[in-house]
Amino acid sequence: MEVSCLLEEGVAPTVLQLLQAAICPKNPPPEISKKEVKSSLKQRKKQASSSSSVTGRSSSAKRASSDDSEIDTKGEEAHCAALVSQINRYLDRNHLSIFLHTFLLESNSSNVRWQAHSLILAIYKHSSPKDQESLLILMWGLWPCLPAYGRKAAQFVDLLGYFSLKTKHCEKKVLEYIDKAVQVLSTQSQILAHHPNASLYNSLSSLVEFDGYYLESEPCLVCNNPEVPFISVKLSTVKVDSRFTTKTQLVKLVGSHMISRLTLRITDLKRSKMVRTLNIYYNNRSVQAVVELKNKPSMWNKAKKVNLSAGQTEVKMDFPLPIVACNLMFEYSDFYENLQASTETLLCPRCSAAVPASPGVCSNCGENVYQCHKCRAINYDEKDPFLCNACGYCKYAKFDYTLHCRPCCAVDPIESEEDRKKAVFNIDLLLEKADRSYKQLQSYKPNLELHLVRISEQGTDRGEENSSGSNHVNRAIQQLAQKYCGDCKNAFDDLSKIIQRVQASRRELVAYDRAQKEGGKKTLASPFALAAINSGSSTTTDEGRSSSLHGRCYGCAAAATEHCITLLRALALNPNLRAGLCKQGLIQDLLEYNLRRGTVQVRCEVRQLLCLLTKDDLNATLELNALIMERISGALNSHITSPDLALAVRHEMALLAASAKQEDSCWEHRLRCVVQIFLMAGGSNASPMVMEFITLPCLRILQSIMKPPTPPPPRKVRDKSSSSTSLFAHAALNAVSSSGSVSGSNLMEAYSTRSKVGVDMRKWLSGDANHTYDAWKKRSSYAMREAKTAKMSKEEVREHYLIEKYGCLWLSKTLRHQYELKLINMSWVRRVLFNPSSRMARHVTAQMLEFLCTSTLRKKEILDLLTTFLSEIGESGESSAEFVALFQNMINSVEWKHYLALKGTLPNIASLIMEEINHITTLEETSLNTDLSQGYALKILTELLSLFVEVDAIKRIYKGRLLGTVLSGYLSLRKLVVQRTKLIDDTQKKLLELLEDMTSGTEEETKEFMGVCVATVKQYPPDDLRTPVFIFERLCSIIYPEENDVGEFFLTLEKDPQQEDFLQGRMVGNPYSSLDPGLGPLMRDVKNKICLDCELVALLEDDNGMELLVCNKIISLDLPVKEVYKKVWLPENNDCEAMRVIYRMRGLLGDATEEFVETLDKKKEENVDNEQVYRMAAVMSQCQGLEVMLECLQRITDLSMAKPLVTVLMKLFQFCVKIRSNRERLTDPSLGAIGVLLHTLKQCLAAEPEVVAGSPGGPTLTEQILMVLEATLMEASSMSADRYAELVETCGTLEDIHLLLNYVATSSRTNSQVRQLLMRVLPFLVFCHKEKMELLVGHFRPVLDFEKFDACHTAEDQAKMEAFCVFCSGIERNHIGNQLKDMIIRANIVKDALSYLEKHTPKSKKLVVVCDDEWKDYISKPSLKYILRLLTGLAWKHPGTQRAVSQCIQSIHSLEQISSDEHVGSLAENLLEALRDDPSIAKKVQEIRQLTRQEKKHLAMKTRRKELEKLGLRANEKEQITSESSLLQQMEDITEESGLVCAICLEGYRCQPQKVLAIYTFSKRCILEEHEGKSHKTLGYCTVSHFNVVHVDCHLAAVRATRSRDEWDSAALHNANTKANGLLPLWGPQVPESAFASCLARHNTYLQESTTHRDIGYISTIQDLKLLLLRFASEKSFSDDSGGGGPQSNMNLISYVLHMALYVLNTTRSFTREEKRIDSFLDCGRESWVESAFEAEGPFFVSVLALAVMPSSLWRRKKLEFLKRLLIVNHVRSVCGHLPPGGKVHDKSIQDWSTYKSAAIFWALVDNLYRKAFKNVSTDSDWSISLAEFIRHNDQLLLEALSKILSTYQDDLVPSSSFDEFCDVADLLGDIESPGQFLSDLLQSLP
Repeated sequence: MEVSCLLEEGVAPTVLQLLQAAICPKNPPPEISKKEVKSSLKQRKKQASSSSSVTGRSSSAKRASSDDSEIDTKGEEAHCAALVSQINRYLDRNHLSIFLHTFLLESNSSNVRWQAHSLILAIYKHSSPKDQESLLILMWGLWPCLPAYGRKAAQFVDLLGYFSLKTKHCEKKVLEYIDKAVQVLSTQSQILAHHPNASLYNSLSSLVEFDGYYLESEPCLVCNNPEVPFISVKLSTVKVDSRFTTKTQLVKLVGSHMISRLTLRITDLKRSKMVRTLNIYYNNRSVQAVVELKNKPSMWNKAKKVNLSAGQTEVKMDFPLPIVACNLMFEYSDFYENLQASTETLLCPRCSAAVPASPGVCSNCGENVYQCHKCRAINYDEKDPFLCNACGYCKYAKFDYTLHCRPCCAVDPIESEEDRKKAVFNIDLLLEKADRSYKQLQSYKPNLELHLVRISEQGTDRGEENSSGSNHVNRAIQQLAQKYCGDCKNAFDDLSKIIQRVQASRRELVAYDRAQKEGGKKTLASPFALAAINSGSSTTTDEGRSSSLHGRCYGCAAAATEHCITLLRALALNPNLRAGLCKQGLIQDLLEYNLRRGTVQVRCEVRQLLCLLTKDDLNATLELNALIMERISGALNSHITSPDLALAVRHEMALLAASAKQEDSCWEHRLRCVVQIFLMAGGSNASPMVMEFITLPCLRILQSIMKPPTPPPPRKVRDKSSSSTSLFAHAALNAVSSSGSVSGSNLMEAYSTRSKVGVDMRKWLSGDANHTYDAWKKRSSYAMREAKTAKMSKEEVREHYLIEKYGCLWLSKTLRHQYELKLINMSWVRRVLFNPSSRMARHVTAQMLEFLCTSTLRKKEILDLLTTFLSEIGESGESSAEFVALFQNMINSVEWKHYLALKGTLPNIASLIMEEINHITTLEETSLNTDLSQGYALKILTELLSLFVEVDAIKRIYKGRLLGTVLSGYLSLRKLVVQRTKLIDDTQKKLLELLEDMTSGTEEETKEFMGVCVATVKQYPPDDLRTPVFIFERLCSIIYPEENDVGEFFLTLEKDPQQEDFLQGRMVGNPYSSLDPGLGPLMRDVKNKICLDCELVALLEDDNGMELLVCNKIISLDLPVKEVYKKVWLPENNDCEAMRVIYRMRGLLGDATEEFVETLDKKKEENVDNEQVYRMAAVMSQCQGLEVMLECLQRITDLSMAKPLVTVLMKLFQFCVKIRSNRERLTDPSLGAIGVLLHTLKQCLAAEPEVVAGSPGGPTLTEQILMVLEATLMEASSMSADRYAELVETCGTLEDIHLLLNYVATSSRTNSQVRQLLMRVLPFLVFCHKEKMELLVGHFRPVLDFEKFDACHTAEDQAKMEAFCVFCSGIERNHIGNQLKDMIIRANIVKDALSYLEKHTPKSKKLVVVCDDEWKDYISKPSLKYILRLLTGLAWKHPGTQRAVSQCIQSIHSLEQISSDEHVGSLAENLLEALRDDPSIAKKVQEIRQLTRQEKKHLAMKTRRKELEKLGLRANEKEQITSESSLLQQMEDITEESGLVCAICLEGYRCQPQKVLAIYTFSKRCILEEHEGKSHKTLGYCTVSHFNVVHVDCHLAAVRATRSRDEWDSAALHNANTKANGLLPLWGPQVPESAFASCLARHNTYLQESTTHRDIGYISTIQDLKLLLLRFASEKSFSDDSGGGGPQSNMNLISYVLHMALYVLNTTRSFTREEKRIDSFLDCGRESWVESAFEAEGPFFVSVLALAVMPSSLWRRKKLEFLKRLLIVNHVRSVCGHLPPGGKVHDKSIQDWSTYKSAAIFWALVDNLYRKAFKNVSTDSDWSISLAEFIRHNDQLLLEALSKILSTYQDDLVPSSSFDEFCDVADLLGDIESPGQFLSDLLQSLP
């Protein structure tokens, strides 16, 4: 141990490790952490107890398994104890003190200190008690020196605390130790408090990242000498100079480094010369340049010699003792040389020519080949050096050194007087440099103080000059941080390094001088030795030294304070020492000096120390509480509203919280202190500072106390004697949780104990002994005596039960109120729970209230309390969020909602909602400012209301009461504009949801709601034109619910890729919102936006130039965008995808093949019962709804302002007039409905067109009013004349009629639809009113002068004439309308019209009119068409007009024969049809028309004969044409194509006999058999066709001509716009087989591409044909997939699909195998019939296969067998569904005919093919070959036969309704006499 103190720092750890190996046992680790040391005593106790508890077999087993290890351990312990005993005996205490100084205090290496820590701990453990005490005294003797070592004393303090606790002392020594510890703490606290820079450091620590004390006058070598770890660095990064010889490399490092390892990596190794031996040298002398050390081997120390193997590329050199070096030298002393390689030819470094090794001069350029390749230097002393002595380049390898080192402070050793002088000179230089650095550092201090002042004065300013750029940090703070953490730190670090070098130089100087004094021998050279000397000389003068060592460094003082606190915490663990510590005034000192100072960890340790000091010590607890109360009360008195309150009380409140958590006997006093402080702060003081920093911490403490306890630990380990801060909760639970039976005498006690709190809070706070926890617990404890009912008789049990029952009842009615918990004075809860300044306070209070709800009764009390707080939500706004969350959480269960509903909470919430709405409405009218949180309370209250309404029972009861509130609230919110926020929008949506929820019930409830809506409209003032809109819209949605609007969606507008080169620009804003301007409402608007954005101006007004495609369909531009999205896009795509719209030029790349969507399917209105559909509208006539609607309509004066209201009213009126009861109500004269509607009509007619415009594509407001009027007046027209006359009196005045008539005749703005409707309505307004009818007739009479009209008329005259014609057509055809027609006749209008006809009709005796000039002049007269129209309108159902017009039948009939642009003939025909109501007149019309037809026929035959004569032909008596000319004989050779012709060239086999024709087909992948028994069903394909035939060559030519279009898109043009993806070739009579085979192969390729089916053969073709026949049998559509083709087309396809299969079958010679398949099918037993029903190649497949291989004669014999098998298949599939177990069918009864129909029809189709299509097939050769040839040569014959089969299928097979009828139409009655018996026997034969 003495030697270890005398060695260098790098050697000491090794010596300590040796000492550890000798003294410390092997079992524990060599390094024991602080935590392990502190817990070692406890662990040993546990190990001792656990080892003593292990007995029996387990103990012996352990002993047997560990005998050897125990023997070794005991032996080792004995050796350690003996060695420690020798140390204690022979080692002087002074040397031990030096050892402690050297390694526990002085050493800068934490590893060394922990090694010493472990060593001293081992010495202590193995020492005797006396030696232990001696060691402790020695360490306490070093205690006053502790501040001088700062942070490095941590291990020393750890050991001191541990030893102090473990060693038994006398009381005097204990007090002495305590006094020393407290004295050092007090001294260091005073130093920290009075340090010159203390205030500056405290201010800086709160503003910047404070990691050091940089303003010290003398840099502390403890604080500023951090332990630097070893790191790996490249040599090139730390060298500053290097020199070379031919074999050595000298390197000067950037400073002194301690090196523990060197790593060498060798690259680019050449085998010709490799290093064998490497020597490493070092020295620690500082030189100006490393060249000073060149060729001076005496100045170098050898560190390592390394031998390398040949080819080795990496070497690691570890130094057992690290070397300290400023310079390194690497010597390559020996090499592996390859002599053969060295004599080889070399390359010239200049011209690369080959040069012999000797003499080594290039003959080409004269260069020396041995010159350095890098710097071109030539070494003339050594021809081929290993290293270039100029630059160090080595051509044989590259050397890369890595050092594992750390920088250190080392100076040159002093060995002579010259060195001494040099050292003194260096010290002087360093001191000068240090002085400059110190002065610079001191100059920073005023700047720091100035910045701090500026921050304190301007910290709250937000000016631009105080903020810094983008990081938003106060500029003064940033400058302060830069100054302190940057400039000060750098200057202080430089100063610290200088001082370190000065101290190191002084140590060397002192060591040299001392060595000279002792005889010229330097005996102590290490720093540890000097430290030992210094410490040895100072052990006797500790007190004097302590005063000189510390008091300068702030960091060391802070570290010493932390060590003192750590030691005192360890001492405070001993209960006997706490009182002594408290007597020293430690509590007050800690509060005064240490509670607020230091790091967070230090302050936390101070709080823990204070808690330990007061544990179970009443006086200390009271003292601490008093001090805390004093400080907090002082802060409250002086800083109650100051922001500095946080700094004033933060640490005290943290101490209070920490002490309150402590579990000891004084917990009640701490809790009392908390409550007193809480009350002192006012509980909810108005100051936010007090709330945040005093009240809130108190609430948190109380919350932790009230928190329900966690489940208790097992009883075995429960500490029964401990008390905790949650004892109140435990006691309460114990008092109220006891259950069971009690005796009568203890009934009162039990009741009071369970319910009574029994503590007065005020007395408890004052410390009344009767109101403490112990007193309460004593009163609450009782012994429950349970009645032993087991030993009682029945009567005694009954008596006991009655006592208990009635005793409890008596208690509840007499004494219960005395013991119930009452929530007294809870106003602080209200204020804190809604406090706006502290969210956390609100949260904590809410949790406290939640913790109180430990029972149902208490929860009821709390819930009642919270319910009274609902009114606070409005004022508090967002500050009520915690209250709302608590309230919602407490009413989660349905029971509590019921309870509050019964308490009347819902009406209260409704009234609060209305208050909020009224408040917002007032702000809307008076303020323009908007708060974004506006509406929060309204939203919360609405959500609360919805929570209650969610419960069906509550909704059912309160629906009627709340409906008006919800509706009124919603309507009020809809009106908001200025005050509208997101919260109000959400509330509005929520109210709407509530409204829908409350009104979506039965029909009766809906009718009641409609009545409420009508009543609500009455409540609003007449000038409110916005609120009723929603109500009427709601009524409309109830009467006729419409489809939901799709809302916002997106469109992607893309250019057709094939037209990229033709269309400029592109739409760059994809995707576009449907709400963007210009993207609706019609697709035309989308097209116009594309044209505008892409600058396609030429297409802007041209609707035919551009077309839009959606889902590959051309969309009409007149369609609404939303409808296209909903009905075209959504059915095929996801609603989250943007609708993709493709735009392109029309016709640019040929004709379009896509589908054109012109209209979208709308709901058909045929056969709609309006009375049923609109039945809810009947309520409007029952609840005065119509009256309210008319009243709203009547008070409208400005249509432009009230357009939304008029629009919805017209919509509602249209719904209402669809119900007869409403129409009848509107015709009531007392209602005046017609007059009100006429009033609104006049406003609409006078308004601008945009005002009355309706929805896009919908009727205008004017048209809607007219439609309502028309429907109402038509209903009125069925009334009697008297009642109608009474109604007409209310239908406007004469001025109104005159105005409407003038408007129709003169207004150019009125569209034709409005004029038509007006003229249909006008007759109803004048019926049965003489003056009005005269006015109407008189209005039109002037223009009805037809002669004058022909001569000259204006546009107004023409409009009047048109209007009168429409008017006549609209006159009602009943007795009311006939009154007006009679007046028109009396006005001679009909007479004048007939006179005009008689006068101007050309006179002719012929019935047939020839349109000559006279007739042309007549029909061109302007009046003629109007006369015919008005006469037609008047003649319908009016005998007077019919009789008058009947006189001109001949003239009108003549006009009927004429065709003209004015459609005079059609008008005349309509007039004659109107006359046919009278039978006599109808007879006249029929006769004259018959005569005219005969005359026309005669003229036609005459003309025919003339034309035939011109051609040289004539007609005989039978009208047969004959000729004697040779013209017809010459035409016989010109014949047309018969049979199949090409759809493109229209030529067939006659004109192109060798070209291959093919059929366009469409195939898709499908399952061959849905009922197949396999889990993975067999896949195939099915084919349909439109049967359009085309030459394969023509098809390919068409595809080539339109390369820009897909092949099958082009094919669709020739396939009747039907999809196609295949060409089925036909083998014509003269078509070469090679051409047919090539086309068939192409078709197979098409099939593979479209169906992904790879095995295309005759089997797959037969399956395809089977599926085609099944389509017929199942009556399925053929065009679902292809879009075209019907039964006829696909019937024609059958023979050609069969031919394709036959061709493959014949070419592969497979018909023999298939014949055997059919034979085995027919011969199989019945047990396999059921199984075959679930096979893909079952009976249906075999039946089709029979067509290909079975001759017709064999079919006739076996066809019943096929029929049986097919019927069995359908039966089994119907009754079983899947293959039954064992193949047994249990249900053998005959099913409905529909079960067997498809199988029967399938069989009949096959049979008809045999009997009709293939009846002429030759049977001379094989059937398959003959059939193929027959199909090949008989196209026309097959098509005719297949048409007959289709007729049979459609007329006979499909309509068949039973098996009997089927047998009849299928000609089976000859084979099956009794169809029913046949089917029954067949089914019974099943297994």
